[in-house]
Amino acid sequence: MKKEEIRLINYQLFGLAITLLTTILAILITYNQKLGTQKRPKLFTAKDSLGLTYLNRILILLVGLLFLYINYRFYRITKGKGKDTKSEELQIFASILAIISSIIALYIVTLSNTETIADVENPNI
Repeated sequence: MKKEEIRLINYQLFGLAITLLTTILAILITYNQKLGTQKRPKLFTAKDSLGLTYLNRILILLVGLLFLYINYRFYRITKGKGKDTKSEELQIFASILAIISSIIALYIVTLSNTETIADVENPNI
């Protein structure tokens, strides 16, 4: 089981690196919106900003799915060892909630029929 646990921890590190990337993207997109509100030159065009937001929300969804998988595998390992699985069950539930919220956030961008998203919050899950 040690090899699988190490592999899952490596997946966690990868997921956290992607989470860091999504945070940086969210900061840039939000800063771009701030520049637009202040009537200053923006970093991205409206079309690019929308595309980056869409990409960011897809990445957030994928990270949520990755952590759901990781949490489920740790649940199976813990259950196989005959230990209490309450903590793993709660982590799985939290992952499901994160996935639901990221699906909603992605849906909001998909509904946007304009190239501006100034009225849409840029979530970072």
